[in-house]
Amino acid sequence: MSDKKQTPMTPKDASRIQSQADKSGTNQGFKERAQGAGDKNANQGKVPPASGKK
Repeated sequence: MSDKKQTPMTPKDASRIQSQADKSGTNQGFKERAQGAGDKNANQGKVPPASGKK
């Protein structure tokens, strides 16, 4: 296991991943997990919400 600090998924990152997955037709399962992780992290206050408002 790596000792590197992990950065939590943000809703903005998840949106970017979803957009690319929709354009390319790949990573359909991952885009759903990314959206869920971004939402969960925003709801828990780990990252700012997608709108940029707190």
